[in-house]
Amino acid sequence: MWHRLNEVRLKAEDWFISQPQALRGLAFARILVATAVLGVLLANFRHRHALWGVASTWVEPYRERANFASLTELFADTSPLIFTLKYLAVIALAVAVLTGWRTRLTTLLLLIGFTALVERNGMVGDQGDNIVRIGLLFMVFMNTSAFWSLDQRRRNKYGQRSRSWIDRLSLGLPLVPAWIRNPVHNAALTALALQVFILYTASALYKVQGKPWQEGTALYFPLSLPDYSVFPSMNQILTANSVAVGLATYFAVFVQLFFAIGLLHPVSRRVSIIGVITMHIGIAVLMGLPWFSLSMIAFDAIFISAVTYENAENRLKRRMRRLQGVT
Repeated sequence: MWHRLNEVRLKAEDWFISQPQALRGLAFARILVATAVLGVLLANFRHRHALWGVASTWVEPYRERANFASLTELFADTSPLIFTLKYLAVIALAVAVLTGWRTRLTTLLLLIGFTALVERNGMVGDQGDNIVRIGLLFMVFMNTSAFWSLDQRRRNKYGQRSRSWIDRLSLGLPLVPAWIRNPVHNAALTALALQVFILYTASALYKVQGKPWQEGTALYFPLSLPDYSVFPSMNQILTANSVAVGLATYFAVFVQLFFAIGLLHPVSRRVSIIGVITMHIGIAVLMGLPWFSLSMIAFDAIFISAVTYENAENRLKRRMRRLQGVT
């Protein structure tokens, strides 16, 4: 027994120290979360002054009691032009994170800029804003540019040869040794995974305390509201079928409640990941919350195996080569 426990301990230490984990999943998460931030900023660009800028004085009483009151002063400008320039700077940071340019620095700056902006008006935000900020904070300590990034292209071009720290800084190469980088990366990855587990489990346990969730009718009410009806005909078809409403309600509870434990086996892992992604797609389409759903899917992506990403990438490359051959 002790021999077996010692083997498990050694494997855990090797996983934690030997190399950074989930690099492809984190790269995909980086792309999706940056896309979600871009979606929020671009979708609200026309109304930016009323929501967060010089015309948002209507929310000042709330802003004075906000948790990030001092940080929101970054956007406390009396000039619409200056506010717009800062707004565009946050958009540029989101594009930099999406493309993986100076990723660690731009991720940190995007975290500060996005938090300072959205906290100026918490009345129009949603839980997607919270998970974005939590995810970005952990991503600062992880290598999210190992794949599909401009940083990785630069590293492939110039290599990882020993250089002065000034050269490494200018080229975006690592400044600290691997024996420090790897544990920090994996610790942040573990913390992000635990945050997702807590979020889903707490959400499910909160749901099951409510009678509508126990009776299977909870989803009927939000889907019946015009505010959530992006495609009213689809919502009407679903709400008109009591069996479909009941199944969807219980599906939402069970897929969240058993998400963490479902990751322990390869088969149930696929079911859990597909289940939560399906749930978030449904939220995006039926309830009009695409950026919240995309933010959640971004961090669900870290649980997808590297083999799955490799297979998908290889299939995409083969298809692109065939298309190029045709043209």
